[in-house]
Amino acid sequence: MIRWNISNNRSVKVFICAVLAISLVLSLGACKEEGDITPAPTAKPEDPTVIVNNEAVEPDRTIAVGGYGEVIAEPDFSTITIVAIGTSATSEEAAANCEAVTEKVKEIAGEQTVFDKNLTTSSVTLSSNTRESDGAVTGYVARQTITIIENDVSRVNDILSPIIDARIVESYDVTYSLTDASAAYDGALAAAMADALEKATAIATAGGVTLGTVISVTESPIESQLVGVAFKSSSIAVTANLTVTYRISGILQTTN
Repeated sequence: MIRWNISNNRSVKVFICAVLAISLVLSLGACKEEGDITPAPTAKPEDPTVIVNNEAVEPDRTIAVGGYGEVIAEPDFSTITIVAIGTSATSEEAAANCEAVTEKVKEIAGEQTVFDKNLTTSSVTLSSNTRESDGAVTGYVARQTITIIENDVSRVNDILSPIIDARIVESYDVTYSLTDASAAYDGALAAAMADALEKATAIATAGGVTLGTVISVTESPIESQLVGVAFKSSSIAVTANLTVTYRISGILQTTN
C-alpha cells in the first residue's frame, strides 16, 4: 500500500510554483522596448548562389534598303496666270489703261470659249516710276492679275496663244495640278516596295544569305506634295520613298 506524505506533497507544489514564477520574471526581463531594438542587416551566406540565364534571344540579322517609286500622272486642271499692265503720267489714267487691257484679255479668252466662272481678276495695284537723280515721280504703272482655270489641259495653248500674240500683257504663266493624286501615290508606293525588294535580294545574294520577311517599312515624309501644288509640266511625276528592313533567314547553300 502506497502512502503519501501530505507535508512533502505541499513542499513539491510550493517548489513548482517558485520555479514558474522565476521563469516568468526572467522572460519579462528579456523583452526590450521597441526603442531599444537596433535594426541589423540580415545575415548573408558566405557562398551565395548565382543564377546565370543563358537563354537571351539573339537579335535579328537584317538588311535595310531604300526604295524609290515613280508614277507619271496626267493633271486634271491647269491654271493660266496673266498680268495686264497700264502706264501713264497719272495714276488714274494708268489704272484705266490697265483695266482696258484686262477687258481685252477677257474678250480674247471668251472667243476661246473660256467661261466667265473660270476667269477671275485681282484688284489693280499701282506703283510709281521715279527719276534716279532727284527722286521725282515721272509716271505710274498699274497692274492687274487675270486667272483662268481650265479643266481641259489640252486647250491651254489655244487659249494663251492669241493673248500672247496681241502683245498687250506684261507676263503669263501656266501651272498644272491634280485634284486627287492618291491613286497615283498608291502606285508609286507599290513601285517603291518592288524597288526595295530588288535591291535587298541583290545584297543578300552577294552576302551569301537568304532574304526573309519584311520587319519594318518607313515612309519618307511628304508635305502634301500632290494636293493644291502647282507643277510646270503637264506630265506630273508622283514619287514615293521608303526605307524597308528585311530579316535574314539563313545562309545560302553552296555547291562545290
